[in-house]
Amino acid sequence: RALALAGVMLALAPGASATVRMPEEFNVEKDFPEKEKWRDAVKHLRCEICKITVGHTMEAIGENFLEDDVYDQLEKICDVSQLYGDHELRHVDGKFELIKAEATSERTEHTKRWQTHAMQELCDNIIRPADDDIKDALMILKRRKQKSKKPKTTDAAAAASERDADVHTACEKIRLCKPMGKRGAEL
Repeated sequence: RALALAGVMLALAPGASATVRMPEEFNVEKDFPEKEKWRDAVKHLRCEICKITVGHTMEAIGENFLEDDVYDQLEKICDVSQLYGDHELRHVDGKFELIKAEATSERTEHTKRWQTHAMQELCDNIIRPADDDIKDALMILKRRKQKSKKPKTTDAAAAASERDADVHTACEKIRLCKPMGKRGAEL
């Protein structure tokens, strides 16, 4: 019965697709519950995952980039394990949040592995399919800055704030973040 239901659901969603990552080693008894726990958690952190991936892309390509530079970076962004390993999923006040991992983090290597895995899998499913839109958003931001008469800021805090706003704008374009005025993490 469940198999028939799954078949009907697939038939009704012909355009639906998803990427599922599987590591080389997988112990169903030990790994499956951990994998599912974090996979379910990241579903609610789409905006945050977008921000760290787009932010990383912007840092990697710099200010003077071409369209191909954006595509080259986005093509491999979901495989950058260190990027996701440097972030931690925490359950706070009944919801999950994504934070920069601290050196004093108490998560085990097993938990880190599956959190990283879940973030990469979500990236595969929400960032890679939107590479054209991300590229377009970054190119528009670049053109606006080139046309702007405003001098480049040397204040590190102001530059970081501007970069964060640019990242958020790109993630808004692909509908993973709410507009800035309606700050509410994810859709």
